[in-house]
Amino acid sequence: MTDGQQPGRARDEEAREDLISRATFLKGAAGVAGLGMLPLLSACGGSSAASSSSSKTSSATGTPVRGGTLRVGYVGAGTAETLSPNLAVTPIDEGRVQNLYDPLVFLNPDLSTSPGLALEFNPNKDATEYEVKLRPDVTFHNGKTFGADDLIYSIGLMAKPTSAALPFVSGINLHELKAVNKSTVRIPLKFPDADLAANFVYYNTWIVQNGETNFTHPVGTGPFKFESFTPGQQSIFTKNPNYWVSGLPYVDELKIVSISDPTARLNALLSQQIDAMAQISYEQAKAHQATGDINVLVSKAPQVLVFYMDTTKAPFNDNRVRSAMKLIADRPALIADAISGYGTVGNDIVGKGLPFFDNSLPQRTQDIAQAKSLLKAAGQQNLKVTMQISDVIPGFVESATLFKQQATAAGVTIGLQQVPASSYFNPSLQYLKDAFAESQWPPPSLKFFYLQSLASNAPYNETHWHDPSFNTLLFKAIGELDTAKAQSYWDQVQQIQWQQGGYIVWTNADFVDALSLKLKGLQPSAGGILGNHKFDTAWLAA
Repeated sequence: MTDGQQPGRARDEEAREDLISRATFLKGAAGVAGLGMLPLLSACGGSSAASSSSSKTSSATGTPVRGGTLRVGYVGAGTAETLSPNLAVTPIDEGRVQNLYDPLVFLNPDLSTSPGLALEFNPNKDATEYEVKLRPDVTFHNGKTFGADDLIYSIGLMAKPTSAALPFVSGINLHELKAVNKSTVRIPLKFPDADLAANFVYYNTWIVQNGETNFTHPVGTGPFKFESFTPGQQSIFTKNPNYWVSGLPYVDELKIVSISDPTARLNALLSQQIDAMAQISYEQAKAHQATGDINVLVSKAPQVLVFYMDTTKAPFNDNRVRSAMKLIADRPALIADAISGYGTVGNDIVGKGLPFFDNSLPQRTQDIAQAKSLLKAAGQQNLKVTMQISDVIPGFVESATLFKQQATAAGVTIGLQQVPASSYFNPSLQYLKDAFAESQWPPPSLKFFYLQSLASNAPYNETHWHDPSFNTLLFKAIGELDTAKAQSYWDQVQQIQWQQGGYIVWTNADFVDALSLKLKGLQPSAGGILGNHKFDTAWLAA
């Protein structure tokens, strides 16, 4: 990077570098007092700003009916689809993982948390060690009892270099990780973490049984059991009759189908071939909300849609160019025209409405004159760049097309190269190699986003941001137990990204999905699409 080092003094920079960065739904703890005995109802906190809403016809009313097959259509990911929690990366992977397995900590629709397979995370006084008390009387699909050895084994898998969960556990001292008894695990840390429980919400950290290696026929503790799976086509799971959550699930079978084309996905719903579709286009959502022929599930969320720039590749290795691109965006117009008004204005940092978000930064607005001035100073008048786009996420193609038009006023020519939805987020192909592209993040906390995208060795470092002093500052924010001090550190982290980062965060977009009128029980969730994939509560009306 051409930018200078950021403030922050490394305590042990080498240890920090071990800490990769793709975290999960984390919330800042409220200080030492709140850390004493940490029942999971309050472990991660919540955010009133991250509220949810549904369409005019609720999908959660009535007395649940048992039985039937729930059929859900997602954007497919081709042969890259997986049932391994540690390797999963796309929404269809997430939908499958979150129904085969369970987390230590559940994320609620309002982004608060509740106990999953862990009942308590009890830290020592400086949050450098936790004792985790596990839920008793939970069995895997093969009848084996869940316990401490399963958690230790799962953390070991998460810590592998190829694991997308690595950032969540890279602060754990694996050599001293131990079972206190069958239902308690002691987790020593390399440095403080004010809210370790929050690291175990994200689907990459969901728990597998000790010794599991065959993810072509996986065994979990979740509400559904594996029956069959063909990557790029479909999976079939059946009801777990011994699920530890009493009375769930309601349906007998869950069928998840890969349908990458958005029109085909919608037609499958309208023709009753599926009961739910992930990610309806915003334009179609508006139209079908008006007709009422299907239910449109709208969830207010801190989800962001972004354009991103590789800060190590020309011309984006010059911060003047990055700043100019941010000033080109007419954000209200993008929201109105690209996502039909389903969102609020973004400000080039992620996490609006979440704890520790910096609301003091001035709202960046379109300023073509300043953008042109910065480009001239950088020697980039008449700049020409190519953006990789896809219809994998609703609003991607529309926003890129409009941004291309907006850029012409600053003398910037943007070529658009569309990539198939099934391969867009495949790291073995172009993902993470593009200089200029689009992305989407559904952060339930600042820690989640920064660990996954901007910390050292982040697995999804789209902007290729590398700055040791920034990393040190980030982990000061994560480990600080005093709320006011933590806020100060987080403000510094966000100010650096606002001034120098490679993200153009143009909106905080709603999650928008579509359901048949007979599908009930799915609640809007700020945590993710389709009620955060919570199909154990879904049921089919007669």
